[in-house]
Amino acid sequence: MKPGRPDDLSDLRRQTLIWIAVVIWLGFGYLITIPPAGPYADAVLMMFTAFLALVIPLVSLLIAVAWVLALRARGRDQQRGSRTPRG
Repeated sequence: MKPGRPDDLSDLRRQTLIWIAVVIWLGFGYLITIPPAGPYADAVLMMFTAFLALVIPLVSLLIAVAWVLALRARGRDQQRGSRTPRG
């Protein structure tokens, strides 16, 4: 990496850290929430729980796939760079 050039993975790192913070924030908020009594509140809480159970793994999987693809591309670029003749 040349000086002054931003790292190719900096955006992915930032987005991953933001996602981790969001998941922690949602989990903490979910744990400390005291829902009001009643069937409507129970239904809303159940729908929110189902939504989180679906969205969190899907977005986490997308982030994991993005990391795998970015690291593979970076490895390919480094291999190509080492094969080019210098001089």
